[in-house]
Amino acid sequence: MDPRSLALLTLLLGTICFSDEKPVSLTYRCPCRYYESNVAKSNIKHLKILSTTNCSLQVVARLKHNGRQVCLDPKTKWIQEYLEKAMNKRVKT
Repeated sequence: MDPRSLALLTLLLGTICFSDEKPVSLTYRCPCRYYESNVAKSNIKHLKILSTTNCSLQVVARLKHNGRQVCLDPKTKWIQEYLEKAMNKRVKT
């Protein structure tokens, strides 16, 4: 193998092995693939709203009793009311 080919191969392997970038498949994946609709507000410990350019509005909730994270359907009535109230509060401040 000639020295230029060896140098190019070394450079390519170095960038692949030591890159801090996430793989393309992970950067474009939406966190919510399916939604749960039977989660009561009283069972939610923490609610997180995610909005990215690649994914529609995503609502992730952490449950009180087991700490599990679930994705909630953003079209659910009480979530729509919550989002509307949060947006109105944000506009006033």
